[in-house]
Amino acid sequence: MSKGETAKLLLLLALSQRPDLFVLDEPTDGLDPVVRRDVLTAVLDYVSEVSARVFISSHLVHELERICDWVGIMDNGKLIAELPMQQFKNRIKWLRIDHAPEESVLAPFTVLNRGRTNGIGSMETWIVRGWEAPMSDYFTGVGATVRDVIDLDPEEGFVELLRSSRPTHYDRS
Repeated sequence: MSKGETAKLLLLLALSQRPDLFVLDEPTDGLDPVVRRDVLTAVLDYVSEVSARVFISSHLVHELERICDWVGIMDNGKLIAELPMQQFKNRIKWLRIDHAPEESVLAPFTVLNRGRTNGIGSMETWIVRGWEAPMSDYFTGVGATVRDVIDLDPEEGFVELLRSSRPTHYDRS
């Protein structure tokens, strides 16, 4: 049997046990797009049918965004973030800030990373978690201006969360 056929068979065997909790480790690793979709559809159908919980460990963030309600991000055995998928997808942003404050004390969001923008005077870039549009008022209150708010796709958000949890931070400048 091919790798895809083997994956489908193993999934069907596991589902035939009708578990309440289903744990999958890289369930679509190395599968072609058709088989990958079949495997994920089978899991979603099963969850809908029996209200089971599924725990998926995967580095394929774009797949997870289509099927997961919650995301937990681990790095080196440590849980660094746990949040609903909608927040993960919509509330990690890249900001361009003019006259940014030295410290982000009392900010209503979490600063994952910040750095100077080369050649643009007092401009900085910040990667933030937990962003909502009204939070621009925070910057106005500290004498700064938000020039741009750019959405990060889930994979970029994943990378930035990992980078911010490690001792050496990535600097976009």
